[in-house]
Amino acid sequence: MDLQTALIVAGLVLLLLVVVYNQWQIRKARRPRALQPDDDVAPMREPTFDLPPGADYPAASAKAPSMPDRPAPAAAKESEPAPAAQRREPTLSASPLDAAAAIGAAASTDADQALADEVAVAANVAATNGEGTEATATADRGDEAEPAATVQQHLQDTAPEALEGQPLPAVIDPLVDCIVPLHLERKASGDRILPLTGRLRRAGTKQVHIEGLHAEANAWEVVTAGHQYEDLQVAVQLANRSGPLNALEFSEFVNAVQGLAEALDGATDLPDMSESVANGRELDSFAASCDVQLGVNVISDGAPWSAAYVQTVATQDGLVLSRDGTRFTRYLAGADGVQRALFTLQFGDTNFLRDDLTVKAGRQITLLLDVPQVARASKPFKTVCEYGHSLAQRMGARLVDDNMRPLSEASFIAIFGQLEVLYDKLEARGMPAGSPVALRLFSN
Repeated sequence: MDLQTALIVAGLVLLLLVVVYNQWQIRKARRPRALQPDDDVAPMREPTFDLPPGADYPAASAKAPSMPDRPAPAAAKESEPAPAAQRREPTLSASPLDAAAAIGAAASTDADQALADEVAVAANVAATNGEGTEATATADRGDEAEPAATVQQHLQDTAPEALEGQPLPAVIDPLVDCIVPLHLERKASGDRILPLTGRLRRAGTKQVHIEGLHAEANAWEVVTAGHQYEDLQVAVQLANRSGPLNALEFSEFVNAVQGLAEALDGATDLPDMSESVANGRELDSFAASCDVQLGVNVISDGAPWSAAYVQTVATQDGLVLSRDGTRFTRYLAGADGVQRALFTLQFGDTNFLRDDLTVKAGRQITLLLDVPQVARASKPFKTVCEYGHSLAQRMGARLVDDNMRPLSEASFIAIFGQLEVLYDKLEARGMPAGSPVALRLFSN
């Protein structure tokens, strides 16, 4: 028993010595060492990217760990020193060299912020290496390929002016929106803001939009993942075809904005509810006076037409059936290449997707022009009348107006004169027919 006890005690002592030795080795490995002149980098966490050939780490800020003196790269320009005292937030449009400067300066902030900066830089480099070209989408304006396009431009031309991508067009307009400015105590990235905007889509029947100030371009843009923002603006539409902004919708909007401000540690300047509601009513009254939908009818002089026949004619003429199947639409490409609705064709209450087109029949085709939503320059009424006249000739019919009176040259001139007055009224208000602000105001 004495020998067995002695072996157990010896084993415990040996195990204790091993544990003590391991702890001493761990502490020795963690002990900070002095920076040597021949070191390549400072004793800090290395960035997760590779610098291009010939490039080097720029000087760190005053708060960052000191860096050893390195010879300046041959490609550097004396007139463009590396940013030393001012921190630059990494974005998808920054070069790897600028991203290195942002990482070096971020050492003075907390660890979470530094980690977020490195993640943004890693996403940038992955895009430039072809590992991914898709950007995270925004709020209510669809897919956003702008960051990827900016990276491609950087690959083609690394001049400083090429690094600044053009911001997305701003949607918010004081002509039709109630705008609330939101200033953040410190910058926040689009990746942080976007998940918090779930309640900022609609307030009742009114659309809500949020934009951030893009500092480099000095312009507002739809909040985009990867961009940094210090100022935001949130807006609710004052009126649309559902009516003016009411008190309930305004309260819903304000509550959502306050929630966003609290989540981002921001300060807001909320507008007066009674004034905003009054502005909505005034705008709705103006819109009602300009909301004109002009119809031109093609009436059969003989037997009724089947819905199948009307569908065939409309399809052959290049009109596109709507998703709900109730109408065909003629589209026209604008100056920007975007296809926009010019007029619609309806055949009574026929639904071309659900009804039996061989049984459904009628004697009237209606060509409908939504005047405020079509640009004046495209001469939409003239186009509608010409197409209606073509249908009447081909289908054995006559062309009449909304009051079923024959559409003669004199009536055409009278209607055209009335439309000119309406177009002038919209332009005087700053929202020409077919413009983005008019499309928003005259929508549901």
